[in-house]
Amino acid sequence: MLRISSRTGLTLIELLITLVLMFALVGVLWGVFNTGLTTTVTESLRSSIKGESGRGIIRMGNELRQALSVTTAQATNLTFTADTDNDGVAESIQYTWGGTAGNPLNRVASTTFPLVNSVNSLAFSYYDSNNNLLSFPVTASQVRVVGVNITAKSQDETFQTRSEYRLRNL
Repeated sequence: MLRISSRTGLTLIELLITLVLMFALVGVLWGVFNTGLTTTVTESLRSSIKGESGRGIIRMGNELRQALSVTTAQATNLTFTADTDNDGVAESIQYTWGGTAGNPLNRVASTTFPLVNSVNSLAFSYYDSNNNLLSFPVTASQVRVVGVNITAKSQDETFQTRSEYRLRNL
């Protein structure tokens, strides 16, 4: 006589083997996910400092090209007038950095806001109409070209930007 067992299910050994395999699979998946997440965050921070520096340099260039006069020309401070809102009235705009690594490059006009955060170094250089480098102290009325060299740092990423702007309205 053939006897059919009515007991179905898993033995304890089969259950343990299944759990070990599932934990191994979850561990591998977590490792892949964690590596991807870490890479994404790191690249986001890197592109963040590069993007911020680039946007700051572009904005500064757009305003400097509209400059009507330069009033202060120092190594870490530049003040000029420009009609940036096209209302016929020249606004005074200042770019200034405190000189301490990690401080922002600030744009000061009617309000003050950081143009580039975490600046490690900033140097303005000034040139006359013949592209001769002017030495400090600079006579503001001689400035025709402004060079900007910014080094920004965010965590372990350092990004350096250098640009020169010809003041078109002078």
